[in-house]
Amino acid sequence: MKSLKSLVKVLRPSEKRLLLHYYSRNTNSEEKLRLALFKLVEKGVESDSEARLKLKSNASVSAYSHLKSRLKNDILNVLLMQDTTKRLAQGNRAAELDCRKKVAQSHLLLLRGAQVEGMKVLKQALKAADKFELLAERLQINHQLREFFVGATSTNELGRLNKEISKDLKIYEALLYVEEQSFVLSSPEFAKNLRTRAKEAEYLVLIEELGNLFRKHKLARIGFWYYMAATEYHRARKNFEDVVVIGLKFLKLVEKRPSVKSKNNMAGVNQTVGGGYFELRQFESAIVHFSKAEKLFPASGFNRLVPLQYLALAEAAIANYTGSLRHVGVALSHPRVATRESLVPRWLFMKASVEFLKGEVDQSFKTINSNGYLMKQQDAWNIQYRLLEMMQLISKRDEEWLEFKLDATRKFLTRHKDLDSPRVRTAIDIFGNLLRKDLDFNLLSDKNLQGLNACLNEEKGFIWNPSSPEIVRFDYWIQSNRSD
Repeated sequence: MKSLKSLVKVLRPSEKRLLLHYYSRNTNSEEKLRLALFKLVEKGVESDSEARLKLKSNASVSAYSHLKSRLKNDILNVLLMQDTTKRLAQGNRAAELDCRKKVAQSHLLLLRGAQVEGMKVLKQALKAADKFELLAERLQINHQLREFFVGATSTNELGRLNKEISKDLKIYEALLYVEEQSFVLSSPEFAKNLRTRAKEAEYLVLIEELGNLFRKHKLARIGFWYYMAATEYHRARKNFEDVVVIGLKFLKLVEKRPSVKSKNNMAGVNQTVGGGYFELRQFESAIVHFSKAEKLFPASGFNRLVPLQYLALAEAAIANYTGSLRHVGVALSHPRVATRESLVPRWLFMKASVEFLKGEVDQSFKTINSNGYLMKQQDAWNIQYRLLEMMQLISKRDEEWLEFKLDATRKFLTRHKDLDSPRVRTAIDIFGNLLRKDLDFNLLSDKNLQGLNACLNEEKGFIWNPSSPEIVRFDYWIQSNRSD
């Protein structure tokens, strides 16, 4: 019963109507029993014993088992009868299914003597196999053609088919190897090893091997995994110039080649290229690609929130605060943003940061205090939350609360030394000095000025990370408040 229920569950309303229509046109007792069993499963019957009881059938257990088997076959046939290719989001996946259906249809037509129509359908399948690089289907089609032509065509034509089959076998072998490696490339272990530089030489050899196979066979399905492996490797190594150069080639592949062209692939590669530009601080170019990614990802999917976040950060980095807040607003209205506990607090923090940059200090203070989730965390978001709050208090000239927040932050960093850094420590020291000097930005100590200049010049250990939660650069803010 469990198997039958799972099949009924995947049927779409139109497919259920087609099955019911088929049963309604048949009046024999067997079809009536299948219809009755189908309706019982739809209503949620739990077990075979319950179903047999409600069917009021005196048939044996074996007969009931056959009834279930025939109903399952009918459901599977309906799944193929319907134009299921239109229900697949990715065109290449739909083409693969359609090609297989045409191969089966042509086989039946040829067996029944409808040679003209059979060959017509088979040629349509072959055209789709060529376009979408369906090598397994091409091998099957050419084998079927070879069987059909034996004794009915010239030796030259049979020789051509034999060469095509031999060539495709070699290419298919390469593709199967690449697909085998794809499981390695898409595994969490691969990402972890890239970060830790484990198996460095092994991965470099693999990437080179994939590149050689792509250049040799010109197959987009191989190129997809080569470009993915190469961009991931260079992103892990922070070679962002290479990420952009290779990523743009990758983008061209998934935009132009039907076998790998899909909205998800184009969205993912645009996000990769946008990330490369973002890390290079070429924010305008990053915005172009992140905007494309955001539009291509499903509107209600979690993936869409990633480009939205980078769009908000990039717009803030170029001082387009209105644009940044627009992206924040889109994210906060996302239908699934509240389903993960950390998402709304982080987006509210980004909103507060941009409002502060825009000069709306009171509104920023109100926004950041609307949700205290980040203060309970032990990560970089917590640190930047504290720093933003202190900048707000300095702007509001609330020295009493500033002193309390400074003391709490110092204690927090003492407990969580892994979150401390020269850049964070400089900010804390400068805020402490401001508190002692009546919040006069022009009375910073020499040590403060030295630290501030290290941050502004982004010396080693003081580098600003544009993808971090430090949306408000405290060093820029301090410098903008100094008269010299």
